[in-house]
Amino acid sequence: ASSLRPKLDFFLEELGIPREHIGRIIHTSPAVMGLSLTDTLRPKVASIMKLCALHPYEVGMMVVVSPPTLFHSQKGKIEPALKYLASALSLNEPRELGELVLKAPRLLRQGLETSLMKKIELIADALPLVTMEDSKRVAADILRHNPVLFDTSNAVITERIDRCVSAGKDVEQYLIPSQKGRKKLFEYPASEMGDPVLVSCIPTFDSSLVKIYPDAAAASKELGLKLVDITTACKHGFPLDGYYFSSLMYPGVMKPKTVGLGSSTVSNRANKTKAKTVSISMFCSGGIYPSDSVEATRGQSTTGGFAIQITSEGTDETRLLFQMSNAANKCFGIRVPLGTERSGDKLLTVFPLVNASRNRCDLFACASALRVLEALLSMTYNDVHLFYGIKVHTDSTYVWKIVRDQERLLSLGSCYTSQEMLSRLGVTDGSSFNIDILHPLARSFSRLNGQKEPPQSKNHRPFYNSRVKFCSSFDGKLQPSEIKTLKELGKSAAMWQFNRERSFIPK
Repeated sequence: ASSLRPKLDFFLEELGIPREHIGRIIHTSPAVMGLSLTDTLRPKVASIMKLCALHPYEVGMMVVVSPPTLFHSQKGKIEPALKYLASALSLNEPRELGELVLKAPRLLRQGLETSLMKKIELIADALPLVTMEDSKRVAADILRHNPVLFDTSNAVITERIDRCVSAGKDVEQYLIPSQKGRKKLFEYPASEMGDPVLVSCIPTFDSSLVKIYPDAAAASKELGLKLVDITTACKHGFPLDGYYFSSLMYPGVMKPKTVGLGSSTVSNRANKTKAKTVSISMFCSGGIYPSDSVEATRGQSTTGGFAIQITSEGTDETRLLFQMSNAANKCFGIRVPLGTERSGDKLLTVFPLVNASRNRCDLFACASALRVLEALLSMTYNDVHLFYGIKVHTDSTYVWKIVRDQERLLSLGSCYTSQEMLSRLGVTDGSSFNIDILHPLARSFSRLNGQKEPPQSKNHRPFYNSRVKFCSSFDGKLQPSEIKTLKELGKSAAMWQFNRERSFIPK
């Protein structure tokens, strides 16, 4: 009984499986209680979590549906199957693979060559396309949208295809998944699934896993360690109180340093695998023209613009600025020419929305900086050895009051719609909050800080290799003269657009 209790706690606490479903696991696969907790069960779960960007509670849902998955070899079957599926089905992001596995948990029990590969071949052979390459691409697309087909035996797949072909039906349409779907045994709300933390006695995390926590706060509470220390240990790979910590937030940190916090001695091997931190600072400033102080003609429209200055550490700045410029081109419809005398560390563009005002332009500058960062990280997503520590600075008192409470901003970022955000703010009129700008800003801030996306979100994903923090431009990073110059550039962008609208300059 003493050896069974820790395993029951593992299923209940670490995988979040409701007590009423534990009996199903033991009845279906009683031998699972004989597997090693630290060297078999936890490493297999951790492997699925990392390759699929899944929370341990989501892996728990898989285990309830398919307990025998835990018996299969981690290196011999589970990992090869997941890597093959990611490649064959063109799943570029780990979370896409995770969503597929959640829809068909039993597929990890299938043989790689005899089942997974075979099903792609069976479907491809039945498609009336000219080349086998096109057939396999379409077959992969069918299985990506209906992964439950992987759970079906080859004989049943063949029978269904033969029946479809003999009836003169379109195979691709015939294999579309049912809209009804299967009822889930249980499900956790997204609010209960943070960034999980692995705790191990050794730095490689391939065995001797002590525990899987749902988030750093849970680890902090149980171990009696400071939350900030655990977060730092996850990020940089330092051992803490005799343990090593790893989080999905920092996927590049898999072989941590071999000494305690504060020491400068590290192993050469650890240095090679440690995630490299790129520090980026973005200084944002908006402007309008004519300015509020100018006696403008009644009814005359005002134009807006903004400037962003970029500095960085820990990377090739020239290359980063080039990537930033490309990312900005994807985000902004109009880029204001800087002129030959300007350096490449600044971005100038116009305010594209209605009701240009100084406050709206300043807020939009920060929102645009986050959009550029998302575009940048999307281009470098596959480089898991980079971690981006980002500070976005504002010189606006109005904006700083909105963004300085960053826990509140994260909470607002979980609102999928602007109406949901207004409800959380307790107001009905969004004009006072500039909700048309604040909502996309908060959503970007949420994703860039790795917060799980709302269930309705289909086109976005969180970034686990970045952390963003808002700061005031007056924190000493820039000289007052530099802040003033940036303000003038923001205003010059507004003036450029003002003249452009009146055909004073070529369009």
